[in-house]
Amino acid sequence: MLLFWGLFGLQITWMLAVLQGINRLDPGAGIKMDGEALCILLAGSGIGAGYMVCCRSEGQGAMGIGYLVLAVYLAVCTVTDRQTCMVYDFLQLPAAAAGGVMALRGCLPPECGAGLIAFALLQYLVFMRLYGKGDGMAFQICSLYIVSGGGRFESLLLHMAMAFGLLGIIQLFRGNLNKRGNLKLPVPFLPYIACTVLWFL
Repeated sequence: MLLFWGLFGLQITWMLAVLQGINRLDPGAGIKMDGEALCILLAGSGIGAGYMVCCRSEGQGAMGIGYLVLAVYLAVCTVTDRQTCMVYDFLQLPAAAAGGVMALRGCLPPECGAGLIAFALLQYLVFMRLYGKGDGMAFQICSLYIVSGGGRFESLLLHMAMAFGLLGIIQLFRGNLNKRGNLKLPVPFLPYIACTVLWFL
C-alpha cells in the first residue's frame, strides 16, 4: 500500500510539472487546474500506480515504469485536449519511447511487428484525415503498450472501434450527432482514447 501511494504522489507531481511547463512554454494556452482537471489527474495517477504495483507483484517492474509514463501522457493530454483542443507534440516522445522499449522487451512474434506497421500506416494514410494528428499519435502510442501486453492487430482495431463507439454513444445522448451520424460540434477525442485503452492493456 505504501508503494502505491508513493507512486501515486510521484505521478501527480510529474503531471503538475508537465502542465506547468506547458503554461510556461505556451503562455497563451491558459491551462488551469479546475475541478475537472484535478479529477483527470487523480484518476490517471491511481490507474498508473495500480498498474505499476501489479507489475511489481508479477516481477515485471520495468514494465510498470512504462505504464507510469503512459498514465502521465494520457492524463496530461486529456487535460490539454479538454481545455485547449490541442495535444502537444513533445508529450508524445517519452510515451512512444517507453512503449517502444516495452514492446521490444516483450519478445513478440513477427506478426505483432507487422501489425504495428499496418496500424501506423492506417493511422497516417486514412484515420488522421478524419481526426487530429494528436489523436492519431495517441492511438499509435497506445498500440505499442497493447502489443507489449500480448495484443494483436485485431486488438488495436478494437481499441479504435471502442473509442469511436463510446464517443458516438455519449454524443448521441448529448444531442451532438446529426442525421448522418457526424458530430454537429467537434469535441475532444483523446479522453475517449484514454478511457478505452484500459480494456486492452
